[in-house]
Amino acid sequence: MDETNEPDERARPPALTPVDEAMLARNHTLYELVEAALSDIAARYPIDDPGGLLRDALFVRGIADRLVDQAVIVERELGSSWTAIGKAAGTSKQTAHERWNTKVAAWAMMGRQRNGINRGPADPAEHARDLDEWLAGLTGEAPGAISRVLTSLRDEAARQEANDRRAEVKHLERRSEELRVECDKAYRAAMEAVGTDAAEEKNAVWAARLFARAEVFERLAVVEEPAAVEHRRHAAAQREIAEGILRGRSAEDLTSKEAV
Repeated sequence: MDETNEPDERARPPALTPVDEAMLARNHTLYELVEAALSDIAARYPIDDPGGLLRDALFVRGIADRLVDQAVIVERELGSSWTAIGKAAGTSKQTAHERWNTKVAAWAMMGRQRNGINRGPADPAEHARDLDEWLAGLTGEAPGAISRVLTSLRDEAARQEANDRRAEVKHLERRSEELRVECDKAYRAAMEAVGTDAAEEKNAVWAARLFARAEVFERLAVVEEPAAVEHRRHAAAQREIAEGILRGRSAEDLTSKEAV
């Protein structure tokens, strides 16, 4: 394979800060929603197309549902708690978390940037300019309304810091997976050592690997704020198992599922 045809991450335009990336994704969805609504206003539905009105209404609702999900992501990027999000949605913290946590987690898994979320130029500056022109044409005002709220478009230091954090997250995720494999290996060794003189040593190794993985999750909670609740939960689970091992709970009482 010709390596020159391989995508080069370094050649891609640098992403904005996560909150600005989330805002830009939301603005694009608002553009889609407005365009769909305007199209429906002037639409004529032939008599031989039963269900057309409903079909198009459901299409618009689908865009609106995506907008709600993105609003939650922006809220999390801005530091809003699940309690505040639940209150805004007229529900509880737990219900809000259950409803939107997977969306926030998916956003985090994609590097907290627009790639794969919706259509539009990969370059965020170009994307914002396109939306500026569209909005100006719609309102008659001067272009730039959308770009102005994306402060990291003009702050290279903020963009660099955000992308450094994205790189750290990738490194931590790789380290977490390495430690997961090491935890599995240590668990099997502890199981094999049950009832032998080597049991205490093998359990100590297993516990050490779990503590190390807990530390990785704790760091992820710092650099990947929207998913901090889940990272801390994983860290607590790893630490609880490790402490149980050191308190004398045998490997027979701890399943590999718990350890992972």
